[in-house]
Amino acid sequence: MRFVKEPTYKKYITKELKRFDDRNTALSRGAVEGNKYTKMHQNCLKNLQSVKPGKTIIDHATWVAGATVDYVVRANLLGRETKPIYNNEYRLKNPNPDELAKLIKEKAHWMGADDVGIAKINPAYIYTHWGNQNVNYSHAAEVGDPIEIPAECDTVIMMVHEMSYGVIQRSPGIEYDTDIEYSKGAWCASSLATFITELGYRAIPSVNELGINIAMAVDAGLGELGRNGQLITRDYGPRVRLSKVFTNLPLVPDKPIDIGVQKFCEACALCARHCPSNSIPNGERTDEAWNEQNVPGMLKWPARAMKCLDWWVKNGNHCSICIRICPWNKPNDRLHKFVRLFAEYNILPKLVIYFDQLLGYGKQVKQIHYAQNPEVELISPEE
Repeated sequence: MRFVKEPTYKKYITKELKRFDDRNTALSRGAVEGNKYTKMHQNCLKNLQSVKPGKTIIDHATWVAGATVDYVVRANLLGRETKPIYNNEYRLKNPNPDELAKLIKEKAHWMGADDVGIAKINPAYIYTHWGNQNVNYSHAAEVGDPIEIPAECDTVIMMVHEMSYGVIQRSPGIEYDTDIEYSKGAWCASSLATFITELGYRAIPSVNELGINIAMAVDAGLGELGRNGQLITRDYGPRVRLSKVFTNLPLVPDKPIDIGVQKFCEACALCARHCPSNSIPNGERTDEAWNEQNVPGMLKWPARAMKCLDWWVKNGNHCSICIRICPWNKPNDRLHKFVRLFAEYNILPKLVIYFDQLLGYGKQVKQIHYAQNPEVELISPEE
């Protein structure tokens, strides 16, 4: 891993990046064009009758249970400024930005974050307006309301939440770790925001609301942008979810990192070849957008986001195949840390990819044992 002066995506920027409208995300457009996310859940319930491993009532119940804290915290605390619970009188005297950065990371880890980075906010990564999906779940604004982070809150604290390696292998069956990690992200962001406000400073907690997480996480030194459109981290690959806190607490930002993802993704296209909806480009980078769901002006592999969402609807639950199949998705143990060095330093990447497939990494786990028979019956209207 190398610390660099500028994030690795910067050399691929071809023109000024314009702020993105949250109303144009696939989930927001899907809410307008047929309520697709709700249809996905309806199809999930239809799948329960088949008792197919990975799509049973037990898998469904685990998925929804994992989202419980996310739903409650998002509807009450995220996407809006946190107010102090007790301390309205005092502020930390003589704050030391370097020591405070260490303290914030210590507290974030204590609250449950797996990695933490700090960056100065790039205004280009703040959404212009609230979109349907985030409004429906957070109730923090109305669709179309403008988004502006207070000028004095010029720092963002980004947190990484690792998803289970084993659970991700279930995809495109239900992999419920996405939702439990969103709940952990909601918990960590809201709790860290409370800690900051009790120090006498401003804080705005968020998971998916308000801005583009991956870009800010790259700026905060937590990883790089991959072909699959995900953040690729050093320790967990793309197997992560993100949360954040905007603040005016004086903090020393982290340096971006180069872990070799750009060259590796150019050599590898497993995510594109295995994507069931053909949403990930298999060819060269482009700085053009497919439609309003992409931001033009950077050479990358822009996803066809609506095609991805349409496949979620058909599948009956969200899909993580592009995470599962990625060679960076490995247990963070001694063996894989050693092999990772080949990817980081671009040593025989094609050979690394070949052996990754030969050894069976990235394959779906289809044999799932259930202690309880997951067959279902209809609930009687009289019950």
